[in-house]
Amino acid sequence: MNRREFIDELNALLRDLPDKERLDIVADYTEHFLIGVERGKSEEEIAESLGSPKALAREILAGYRIHQAQSNASVGNITRAVLATVSLGFFNLVFVLGPFIGMIGALFAFFVAAITLFFAPLVFFLQYGIPNVSHDRMMMLFASMASCGLGGMLAIGLARLSRWLYRQFLRYLQFNVRMIRGK
Repeated sequence: MNRREFIDELNALLRDLPDKERLDIVADYTEHFLIGVERGKSEEEIAESLGSPKALAREILAGYRIHQAQSNASVGNITRAVLATVSLGFFNLVFVLGPFIGMIGALFAFFVAAITLFFAPLVFFLQYGIPNVSHDRMMMLFASMASCGLGGMLAIGLARLSRWLYRQFLRYLQFNVRMIRGK
């Protein structure tokens, strides 16, 4: 594969990147070829030393998606970062996608529990009404307050835990990409 073929394939594979970043990356690799030729290497030797344009593009896209998820935290960005990292190899299907699905499932279950605790007294009062005996009324009132308070505190704690897990998972993705690159 010569320089032109390598650069054209890499450029086509990086079409999901913004034009400025894609052109910067293509310029860097073109410069890498020019420096290599000045040092006496053939374009084929340089292309072989760089590896497959497909593998290179997957690594670049994974790095870009992780950076995008760091700068703009959202479920969509973290999902794209996870999918880009999973595309780097079969190994990542187990070691990236598995923990991601487990983490999302656990957070979802805890948020459902928090919402249930928060709104359970309302559902209970609507279904059974307020008891006539004052002793039962006080007990229901305090149980409702405890349930709402526990649900609210759980939701606040989960929101903080979610942000922390988001950052930690991005660090894990970066570590994974570095490990695949061999750095």
